[in-house]
Amino acid sequence: MKGTSGIVLLTLVFVSPRANESDGQTRQKEVVSDTEIGDAIRTLPTQSWDRSLELFYRNPEEATKAVIAELRPTKRGRYPGGAHPQAVWIVRVLRSVTGLDFTASTRARLRGDEAHFLRVSAQGEVEFFVTWTLRDSDWVAPKDAQVAVIKKSQEW
Repeated sequence: MKGTSGIVLLTLVFVSPRANESDGQTRQKEVVSDTEIGDAIRTLPTQSWDRSLELFYRNPEEATKAVIAELRPTKRGRYPGGAHPQAVWIVRVLRSVTGLDFTASTRARLRGDEAHFLRVSAQGEVEFFVTWTLRDSDWVAPKDAQVAVIKKSQEW
């Protein structure tokens, strides 16, 4: 009985969403309005993260433009235990939708844990933020690096 349940489960997982279409044509991509995208950005992360990403994925070009337009620098430093600033959520969306992670150099001196987590690359650059997964904490880069990352995103 155990093996049969696994086969049924695998069949359910691998059924194409197109199998429900009666005319055999692919479905039209469901377009998301600018208002829906803007609302999803403003309510991050209060909505379900998966639901928000699904909305952004339905219209990735418009979502990317809107996300970049909303991106602003935030206070540098560590944000512990789930206190993620809005800018961090926006960068997460940008990374997820585009697959890109912009970096930039900073003139600020990084010390201790900040230097450890922000991990300056061989090119002398840092990410907008890095998450310390075990603690659900974010380390946000100095403002000059944030501004440069935002500029790179806009130019992209």
